[in-house]
Amino acid sequence: AAGAAAGDAGGDADDATDVEAECKAEFTPLVKLEHVVVASGEENEEIQFEAKSKAYRFLEGEWKERGVGPLKLLKDKDSGKIRMLMRRDKTLKVCVNFFVKSGTKVEEHAGSDKAMVFTTMDCSDGDVRPTMVNMCCKFGSPEKALMFKEEFEKAMTAMEAFEGEESADKKEGDAAADALADELGAAKVEEKV
Repeated sequence: AAGAAAGDAGGDADDATDVEAECKAEFTPLVKLEHVVVASGEENEEIQFEAKSKAYRFLEGEWKERGVGPLKLLKDKDSGKIRMLMRRDKTLKVCVNFFVKSGTKVEEHAGSDKAMVFTTMDCSDGDVRPTMVNMCCKFGSPEKALMFKEEFEKAMTAMEAFEGEESADKKEGDAAADALADELGAAKVEEKV
């Protein structure tokens, strides 16, 4: 009887594997998705520096975390301007985005030799009017923090060439505004009685 019971248990196991072996169904998707190429906005830029970092912004009397991810100094291949960009790791949401300005003071954070502090006009929130903010970038090691400082200082030197430069669009807009102001200044106002 014990042998028969053992044989039955073995038969159940064989039936289970036979059922799995028999199932050869193929499922085709109802909707075919095409591969879409998404532009990140970084295609025409060359990486000058990249390191994983944690970014903070000083708001309301305390440091508030902006995100964790790769911090990059990117140089535009056409214009030569350099910006700092950081996207959060998983969501890829922009949490730091600004052009490097010459004269920015980059200092080691008083509480950590792995962090650098500076003041800048950050545009990562898509603000219509960005304001000056204190930012802190904390790296994995003091060596990476020093490398960042050196590369940031090189970027500031490169950006000195763009100081005082006005774009052609701005010059055209200013000229059009001046012409309109002259036209309005020459207009006469008549009072009706």
